[in-house]
Amino acid sequence: MSVTLIQVTEEGLEKPLEQASINNQLDALHVDDASRLSQTKTSSGCRNTGVHHVGLHVKDPAASAEFFRDIFGMQLMGGTGSDHPIGATAFLSSRPDQEHHEIALFANPVYAHTAFKVSSLDELRAMYERVVARGIPIRFTANHGCSFAIYFGDLDGNMIEVYWPTGDMSFLDSPTVEPIDFAQSNEALLEKLPSKYRQPAQPASASAIVSRRGQAKYVPAETGPAYWGPGDQITFLITGEETGGAFFLAEVSVPPGGGPGLHIHHREDESFHILQGTLTVQVGGKTIVASPNDFVFLPRGVEHCFKNTGSNDAKFLVLVTPAGLENFFAEAFYPTPDRSAAPPLVTDALLARLVSAAPKYGLEFVPPAKK
Repeated sequence: MSVTLIQVTEEGLEKPLEQASINNQLDALHVDDASRLSQTKTSSGCRNTGVHHVGLHVKDPAASAEFFRDIFGMQLMGGTGSDHPIGATAFLSSRPDQEHHEIALFANPVYAHTAFKVSSLDELRAMYERVVARGIPIRFTANHGCSFAIYFGDLDGNMIEVYWPTGDMSFLDSPTVEPIDFAQSNEALLEKLPSKYRQPAQPASASAIVSRRGQAKYVPAETGPAYWGPGDQITFLITGEETGGAFFLAEVSVPPGGGPGLHIHHREDESFHILQGTLTVQVGGKTIVASPNDFVFLPRGVEHCFKNTGSNDAKFLVLVTPAGLENFFAEAFYPTPDRSAAPPLVTDALLARLVSAAPKYGLEFVPPAKK
């Protein structure tokens, strides 16, 4: 498979990355097969993560599905016949381990739409409340099994879906469209899912808090949006959208042996406060072995890396100033709907996501020195 990666320059222009540059950055992210297999899991605002699929009106969903399968190599994920309540459909994905579908095909034009994804049930609830507050009619809500979703129209009547993936990526021969009652608590809504996909929910009194300066925010333990990268898991506590761009705060969990390779942040400083475990930090040619309650400051523009050199999971708080780096994690890392699940294997696809996203956020991966 040939992949073209794009670099975004400081002037905002896009240009293809040279193959040598791609190879160097992939080398910087290299994790050997043994490390991949040894990885183990440690015990707001309306922040959308972009357009994640489109619903197209087609004459014959089955025939169109063959077109997308044969031309683009997409996998058919399911569909319905003309006798289904929503008519004939087909659903396809090029990355079924991440998105149940990227293209939805409908014989009934009323279901054509563009879909935006959010990272948590609280963010979906916040979006629902934002749309209602603006007087925009909600066309319908739906528990699709693989996602909870709301549907409404834009200024020109085009239908928009906003959805939260539940983590249930099981094959759906026939999508469900059970209505969602947002008057119910998160706990009640999550009861509709299989137990292993029920994320911890915030108390109703803390639901959909949009924090800005002058407003409080409460994040109960293990309820912030979480993402797995190649060697660590990051849980968002408060983002730049909620702090006016001043800072981003998160908790990072690193299994034994985990941690990123050498890299440089060109736009922000990082501050680590160690909560548990042992973290060996390389920064500016110095080695720091940090233990619980230790603090480490990593200035921008200085190459650094960290690794859990202990035998137990390491955890630390990371304060990023100014904010913005959280958008890299949301784009390049994999969402973690089930915190008890094992981390994803470090595949070439994950490494390519990191290399592709990094230049947009002033992040540079440093290749290891040749021996």
